Amino acid sequence: MAEMNEKLQSIKQALNDPLLLDRPVDELRKLAKRLSKFKQDLPPFRRQARIAMGGGITTAYVAEILPLFLAQRGIDAEIRDADYGTYRFEILDGTSGYHAFVPDVTILLPGQGDLRHAPLPGVGPDEAASCAAREAADWLTMWSQVKGQVIQTGFSMPPQRPLGELDGGVPGGLLNHIRRVNLAMADAAPASVSFVDMEALSARQGAALWQDERLYRIAKQPFAMEALPFLCNALAASTAAALGCARKALILDLDNTLWGGVIGDQGVGGIELGPETANGESYSAFQRYLKALSARGVPLCVCSKNDHDTALEPFRQHSGMVLAESDIACFVANFGNKADNIRAIAKSLNLGLDAFVFVDDSPVECAQVRRELPEVWTIELSGDPSGFATQVDRIDAFPITRLTDEDLTRAESYKAMAAVHDAVDSGSDLDGFLKDLSPVAVFEAVRPETVERICQLIAKTNQFKLNPTRFDVPEIEQRADTVLAVRLKDRLQDYGIVSVAVAEVDGDVLEVRNWVMSCRVFSRRLEYRIREELAVMADRFGCKMLRLTYTPSGRNGLLGDVLPKLGFVETSADGVYEAACAPPDEMPPHFMTRDTGMPDTEAKEYAL
Repeated sequence: MAEMNEKLQSIKQALNDPLLLDRPVDELRKLAKRLSKFKQDLPPFRRQARIAMGGGITTAYVAEILPLFLAQRGIDAEIRDADYGTYRFEILDGTSGYHAFVPDVTILLPGQGDLRHAPLPGVGPDEAASCAAREAADWLTMWSQVKGQVIQTGFSMPPQRPLGELDGGVPGGLLNHIRRVNLAMADAAPASVSFVDMEALSARQGAALWQDERLYRIAKQPFAMEALPFLCNALAASTAAALGCARKALILDLDNTLWGGVIGDQGVGGIELGPETANGESYSAFQRYLKALSARGVPLCVCSKNDHDTALEPFRQHSGMVLAESDIACFVANFGNKADNIRAIAKSLNLGLDAFVFVDDSPVECAQVRRELPEVWTIELSGDPSGFATQVDRIDAFPITRLTDEDLTRAESYKAMAAVHDAVDSGSDLDGFLKDLSPVAVFEAVRPETVERICQLIAKTNQFKLNPTRFDVPEIEQRADTVLAVRLKDRLQDYGIVSVAVAEVDGDVLEVRNWVMSCRVFSRRLEYRIREELAVMADRFGCKMLRLTYTPSGRNGLLGDVLPKLGFVETSADGVYEAACAPPDEMPPHFMTRDTGMPDTEAKEYAL
């Protein structure tokens, strides 16, 4: 019994370790076996997924430890690994075992033998571009036969360069062709395909450590065994992004993290920051990396043991600061327990603890957070500050499949959400606060500029989500007349498309197949406005009733409270809810008004 408990604890510790990729391969293989044995004794996963793998290489070693990296990101995976070299035939054959498996995600790992149109040395640029385009066209044909998300690795760099230094730079070089093919595939990939950059992965590890030609000759696996953790980490990160299981926010210490020294002891003039010293320049470089994360949608938070006003002094007075006070979505500086403060930050941003990464230089603080909040990925910064950015970046905690307009404004959205939660917690006049925001909802048409975001939101949302039903781009386009895609704006910002409801008409019933809403707009009462619009849609199609299916997932429990407030009543044990078309009279006001200044005439605006 003691041995079993020890093995179970080893699994739990591994799954909470953001540096899992640094463990030896032999240890990871043992942990993967233990995961399979003790899975039922672990805390609930964020979601289950059926994952098919295949490639022009042997993927058995990858399939062996990949479930461990997926579990680390909250995904309980059932993996189907295709036999060597059979994946193309299985995907193109609609009656194959692959299609019978019905995967949520398909991972494709091509080998260099899958390059079918390599040009000869000496060809011109046009012929080289045409060869790359033909390669990409082959993959487009295969992607079109895949249902669900695709994680597509690019082609790895060749171990030799027959043209020497010219091989990557001139048309006809093998390295040049591979680079062209990778770019062509990435450019051609539809919204359902996520691309893994193998050149970047191999460069980070070093080509000599990435490839093993002897292993390829023996087992048709081109990757060195030591490279497998880094490959599996990248594949798991992309899968997590596609399934909505990526981490979302970064919590930062201040002293000896954003600058050198202790602000409370040394003052603004005494901390090390800026180009005057090597360490100061390193801290500035780390801040530039963090600011880039914020710009692409990762909200930054501060959790520091400091006097609040003193902690803000560098942001307001030091010329070497790259981060501004306005870059911080939630700023907590006091002398309280950091674990308690992280809980408060999570509540303020309306995110689960498993959405956060915490970065601190103190071993004591990191140990306490790991102990009290194992769901939070804790990174203990160590060594020279010039390596801080890499220590955060290499674990790939915040993967994305596509960069949308909503991603670019997400950090600001979380700041606004924190303000709403502060108003709620302070007991202030919430109605007055919401009204003062002058909110506007725009019901967007399904069109090329919006359809990818609509599919992305349905795939990635977990908390406000009726059930696991997903839709790809063609399906959304076919259902355009019964899709509500809602953009929220207020006097603070445009939040982009933050809620989607997909319905269909079934006789005199409007069936809501799925309804999702971003956690960034919880507490804004947008669900009440959408409920009103569902009544308008039902009336337009002559429907007498609304119906939906709510499937509890362990993440969407709030809907159990929300649906009755929207007039829905559970009518069967399998989660079917029904409601009269008219919204309940007792719904609270949402204060959303009509926008008369939208330049896009395709968008459907409603007085809210």
